[in-house]
Amino acid sequence: MTSETMTIAKDPAAQAIDDARALLEALLSSGSQQIHLDSGGTEIYIARMGAAPSPMRARAVAVAPPVAPAALGTEVAIKAPHVATLVQVLGVGTPVSAGQAVATVHVLDEPEDIVSPVAGVITGIGAAAGDLLDYGTVVLTVREAA
Repeated sequence: MTSETMTIAKDPAAQAIDDARALLEALLSSGSQQIHLDSGGTEIYIARMGAAPSPMRARAVAVAPPVAPAALGTEVAIKAPHVATLVQVLGVGTPVSAGQAVATVHVLDEPEDIVSPVAGVITGIGAAAGDLLDYGTVVLTVREAA
């Protein structure tokens, strides 16, 4: 009779969970404030309250393109207020003012305007004329004027 060693392959997701648990146990059982693992294309940073900031976050900020958020304004999604059929919608690039009708829908065969809550420029269209809209469907987006 021969002795064989049987190895069962572990699911990669289960292995990742086991590895994360092992890291947490190592942090909790040691006097360390933080653990930073960088191996094989995977990087993990675990820290206790009061530890140094994550080095991963510092790198992400360093590589982010310099953009002045105030210059871009906020993008506002304008959603369907009812289940309705979209009749018309203004096009991308159209400047709009707060309170201006930007789309028209039919609710039980009655036309109803959808108005922009902000002044700005239309940056995206989420539905086309003739589409049946569910409540809350994004009809268009407006980049608010800065």
